[in-house]
Amino acid sequence: MAKTRIGIDVGSTAVRVAEVAAGDVPVVVRAAQVPLAPGVVEAGEVRQPEALAEALREVWSKSGVKTKQVFLGVGNQRVIVREVALPWLPEKELRDTLAFQVQEFIPMSTDEAVLDFDPLGELDQGGRRMQRILLVAAHKGMINALVDAALAAKLDPVGIDLTPFAVIRAVGTGDEGLDLDNAGDEAIIDIGAQVTSICVHDRGTTRFVRMLPSGGRDITLALASGLGIDEEVAERLKRGERAEPYVEVPAEADAETAAIPDAELGSEGDAGAPGPHAEDVPAAPVQDSGLQFPEPAQAPSPEPTQAAAPPNGNLPDPSEVRSLALARAGSFVDEVRSSLEFYAAQMPNAQIARVLVVGGGSRLDGLLELLQERLPVPVDRGRLFEKAKSELDLSAEAAAEAEAVLSVAVGLAIPTRRPA
Repeated sequence: MAKTRIGIDVGSTAVRVAEVAAGDVPVVVRAAQVPLAPGVVEAGEVRQPEALAEALREVWSKSGVKTKQVFLGVGNQRVIVREVALPWLPEKELRDTLAFQVQEFIPMSTDEAVLDFDPLGELDQGGRRMQRILLVAAHKGMINALVDAALAAKLDPVGIDLTPFAVIRAVGTGDEGLDLDNAGDEAIIDIGAQVTSICVHDRGTTRFVRMLPSGGRDITLALASGLGIDEEVAERLKRGERAEPYVEVPAEADAETAAIPDAELGSEGDAGAPGPHAEDVPAAPVQDSGLQFPEPAQAPSPEPTQAAAPPNGNLPDPSEVRSLALARAGSFVDEVRSSLEFYAAQMPNAQIARVLVVGGGSRLDGLLELLQERLPVPVDRGRLFEKAKSELDLSAEAAAEAEAVLSVAVGLAIPTRRPA
């Protein structure tokens, strides 16, 4: 077998791992996930490294992955991504002096930031040789918390990347899939529980990234408030499940085998709207090891909990639930549209030709239709298992559910291909 790499996606509600064999067509060899308790990761930032380390040890045990070398991803509002123009320098010299050259472009001290860049090309500015770069700046404290959790789990982080970049590698359209009659940039929206990322690229070269600090949880809260029901019931209804007015969750219940909600509108990411990195995938067996790949739910509480019913004891009609969910999702779609319009206004001759949607939140019933209605370009789901071969032992339905949430982990395990 070809040498494999391991990608770890740390979301707000789950940790996912994917082992991918390198090649012209990547092969997903193994994948697994475990749920995270509320508060371990918030808005894409690690708040409880010790609890995350325990989850990483658990997902390693479940996945069957042997190697300890891993590639991590970050994607939240503590990461700044910006295109800037700097005086031309050889790459090594530019890296050595980057902190001095980019301070004016980022809202944090370079002493507190981890800096990186991708070269985008050269230009002439008044007879002066310049270079365009895509600058990435992340708070050191945020990066350190993630790395510390991985080290505590006895893992060896060998690389950290921005999650939107990973998604491009996983599902983005390159030259091989380009429709020359419909040329233009591609936008990929990754919708998670608490953060959503919007990334625009041209044949794999990133042009624009925006992180939205909202996601599927916003839909859940809107349903709970609008219908006067418990959040747990609202979550199940949002996912299209049959929810009884009163449901007991035993303290000893295993969150991996408990009934798990469908896709959640939400994720990790830059300005605000309802929706970032979907952290959810419903129950689906992974590999022939007999492991389960369920959609994570909230971790069981220490005491049995009872879902509150509406005052009249009746659950709302599904059409009412769908209407309320899409009403809240409408503001998210408007934010996506505003972000894409901002990109087009800032980039001369820029044109969005298509939009792909991934993440657990992308499976909200009616969301793709709503996006298609309000965006003037074709909208489709990201097809991870068309870009990468899957060796996971999944039913067709489970594969579709897993496909929505594995893009980040798989993309982190795919090597970066820098332009020549």
